[in-house]
Amino acid sequence: MAVPAAQWTEVGMFWTSVSLAIITVTATLINYLFFRSQIEPDVLVYATPDERRSTIILLVISNVGNGLAQDVTFRSNRPIPENAFGLDQNADTPRAMTSGPLITGIPSLGPGAKRVITWGQYGGLVKGIGDEVIDVEVRYRCKRSILPGYKNKKTVCPVDIRSFAGTDASDQNWDRKLYEEMKSISDVFQAVGSGQTPIVIRMM
Repeated sequence: MAVPAAQWTEVGMFWTSVSLAIITVTATLINYLFFRSQIEPDVLVYATPDERRSTIILLVISNVGNGLAQDVTFRSNRPIPENAFGLDQNADTPRAMTSGPLITGIPSLGPGAKRVITWGQYGGLVKGIGDEVIDVEVRYRCKRSILPGYKNKKTVCPVDIRSFAGTDASDQNWDRKLYEEMKSISDVFQAVGSGQTPIVIRMM
């Protein structure tokens, strides 16, 4: 018995509607997962020069993501030096780090939050690390995207010191430089005002 054309049309429209519904649900789920991935935390550890203190290198823990990281802990493949000061090869060998956030961990680290450690200077850090790379493993947890509860995340951050060789270590602390210049001008005016320093005017 032949099926009427009208019934075939209804069947086609039904499956078309089902397909569109599946596509819509899938697209919505993908968009939601993408949105959730954009609000997850991302905790990194890296070394960077201190722009306000010439020759000083900082060790920074930063949450560059948009979510809250909780129970942040750190583990390294070798000891991390601390207070590694010295500019040349005669610098003292620094001791291993025994305190601070890399040792004790961080209960929570919000979006954009940082912990900044004054790590040392190039010579001292080379004495403590050499050509090796310290792999700092960062573990933390954050809320799940769909299911209730939390999920664990892990990031491995390679940290070295040799890449700072030959880089610019000039003093960029313009606030301090301006203060020093203003202070020197103030000292001159105070000396003139006291009458102890004469003003000499030369005609050119």
